[in-house]
Amino acid sequence: MKFRLNRLLSIILVALIAFSAVSVTAFAVTGDCNCEHCPSIVIPGIFQSKVRYLDENGNEMLNEAGETYSAPFFMKSTDEIVKKALEEALIPLGGLLLTQTDIDKRCANAVAEVLGDALLSNIALDEHGRVIKNIQADRYTTSLANLTAEQRAYALDQIPLQKYVDIAGLDHLYFFSYHSTGNMLDNVNELYELIQIAKAETGHDKVNLVPISQGGSVENALMQLYIDKGLDFSDDINRVCYVVPAADGAAVLGDIYHYGLLDDDDALYGYMFPSLLDEDQAYLAYLINLILRILPNADVNNIIDTAVHVLVEDYLEYSTMLWALVPSKDYPECREMYLSDPEDIYVREQTDWYYNAQVNSRKYILELKEKGVEFFDIVDYNYTMYQICDSWNKVNSDGIIHTDSESFGATTVGVDVSLPDDYVQANTYCTDPSHNHIDEARLVDASTGILCETTFYFKGQDHEKTARNDVIMRLAIRILTDESFENVYSDPAYPQFNFARDSHGAINNYNSWKNYNTANLNEADAKEFNEALAELEKAVNSTYMPTEEFNAVKDRFESITYKIVNGTERVEEKPDFFIELITKIFKFWSEFMLKFFGGKGFSDIILFR
Repeated sequence: MKFRLNRLLSIILVALIAFSAVSVTAFAVTGDCNCEHCPSIVIPGIFQSKVRYLDENGNEMLNEAGETYSAPFFMKSTDEIVKKALEEALIPLGGLLLTQTDIDKRCANAVAEVLGDALLSNIALDEHGRVIKNIQADRYTTSLANLTAEQRAYALDQIPLQKYVDIAGLDHLYFFSYHSTGNMLDNVNELYELIQIAKAETGHDKVNLVPISQGGSVENALMQLYIDKGLDFSDDINRVCYVVPAADGAAVLGDIYHYGLLDDDDALYGYMFPSLLDEDQAYLAYLINLILRILPNADVNNIIDTAVHVLVEDYLEYSTMLWALVPSKDYPECREMYLSDPEDIYVREQTDWYYNAQVNSRKYILELKEKGVEFFDIVDYNYTMYQICDSWNKVNSDGIIHTDSESFGATTVGVDVSLPDDYVQANTYCTDPSHNHIDEARLVDASTGILCETTFYFKGQDHEKTARNDVIMRLAIRILTDESFENVYSDPAYPQFNFARDSHGAINNYNSWKNYNTANLNEADAKEFNEALAELEKAVNSTYMPTEEFNAVKDRFESITYKIVNGTERVEEKPDFFIELITKIFKFWSEFMLKFFGGKGFSDIILFR
């Protein structure tokens, strides 16, 4: 596995990371569908919509290198970044290295300004919460049936719902495309319009919604919008199938807005970088731990804190979409930190509006259930949060979103931390006290979540790989296409508590090899292949299989197919001797320095500071 810079930037930058009434015209009904399937609108997650940086003529902007800017941050070219760094930060950084003192925080401010200009300046927003540059999401104001082949392929690549299409048809699937760091009110008004379009095009009187990740915050805003318009959400919506929703934000973002990045000694010089880089890059992580000590500890902390503050205050504070990802418990204090100036009034009105929607969302859902709207939820849990923020070892999560947010209130302690021995199921929202809503490992009590009878949990599932879990996708499709599927007891094949899996490679392997002729194999290899294929078929067709068991089946099949292709047994690749050696060396010195000197820089040690 390789270190993914875009992923890290997304995590850190996102983590640093006007009621303009849209006149909705009457949509003429163009469809006359009498099928049993309501059309479904996918509200995708952060950065899952195609967004472009356009010039005044609608053409994609080119950077100084003549290349199109790359979403989602539309960062400047390497030459531009280097030039800016040399002009703004070289002298302050050189002065800090030479004197080991950052006078008046000149270096910290310079580094922060360079980072902000290079990484975020193109997506900066104005005081009304709208993007200054011409950054636009591709809008799909019709079903997938009417999109171009390229647009359709893009949507289905982001959200693999081809089997839904096979059942309900392309004309019943809609993909709501939006700018993830833009304006919430603009986005949610456009979603409202798309709902009316879907009803008109298909002739159905209601639609299903599929809010995914950040889409959960958009759906919160949609419920509030209906109330503001004096309309009834239940008149338009049949079912809502949440998939890992940021219903109450993401703890990682709240922590960063509230406290900044982790900069205590154990994190900064210990586990942070090893946790962010993959195993084959561990040597680099430990080297970074040592390189940081070239600077005094206090100045490293100052640079990190200043960078976070500048990135949020100068570039991200007017993004109402990102503010919607701040958990409700963090919003009041974060609002005072970043939106307390008089010129912030317009954005503050919008973020306060969303905060009201956020804190009332669970009440709205319970009220809408009484009106007949059916709500389902799919939750990833027990996967350690990225170790860049204060909450990483304090909450249960899927790596990005904390479990309480995704599950609308389920009770958890932490990753791999069981509920106390004397803990008894609370049954806060359970309609039948005889039901068991605590998982086998006693990691979660689902009965305290408002949707406890219709929430499904996948243990150990990484948020970023949710779409690669075919069981999750199949479950969502079942919810969207089968009205008789009502709760966690509707089908034993889909129990409330399930397991993580990455089935993409397994399914592809099975489809590629299922018709393979073993006539040319020796008897032992043919027997092994047939047995491994049968196991794999059972695994890919299953809807409930422990992660370790599924992975073992995948590994067995990959071993025999490797032998068939290469003529030799598959041997686990040994680490490069040199890389392994320097990793051990850097790790030893990194841990030695942390144990005996804490977070002190080399000059701190020499000067006994």
